[in-house]
Amino acid sequence: MGGFPIHWEEEVQSLDQSAVCPYSTDEIEQYLWSCHYHWMLDEEPMHYKVHGVVAEHTDDGRRFWLHRASDEVGREWYVVVGSGRSPFKPSMKMRGWMYGKENDLNLTPDHFLREEIGEQHVADAG
Repeated sequence: MGGFPIHWEEEVQSLDQSAVCPYSTDEIEQYLWSCHYHWMLDEEPMHYKVHGVVAEHTDDGRRFWLHRASDEVGREWYVVVGSGRSPFKPSMKMRGWMYGKENDLNLTPDHFLREEIGEQHVADAG
C-alpha cells in the first residue's frame, strides 16, 4: 500500500480534545498535493479531491477521522487524521496529525481505520 509521510502539529502538555477534525478539506487536499509533488517524482503533479469523513473513532485518548479522497487518475486514498495523545510520544498531546495511504487493497473504511488504530497500539507498546 503506497502512502505519504505523516504531517503533524507541535506537541503540547494539555489539550481539550475537540469533536471537530483539526484539518479542513482544503488543508488535507494541499497535504496530498504537496506529498505527491515531493514524493512521487515519476508522476506529474496532480490534485486530489477529498470526499469527506467516512469513519470516526475515539480510542484511548485519541480521536480519529478517516477521510476518503481520490486523485486525478482515479486511485482511492484514505487520509487518517488524529488528535489527542501523540502518536510519537504517548505522554504528550497533539492538536492534530495526518497521513495518507492509497487504498489499493480496496478495504472498507471501518476495516482500514481498525488496522491503522491497531498499528498505533503496536507503536505505543514499543
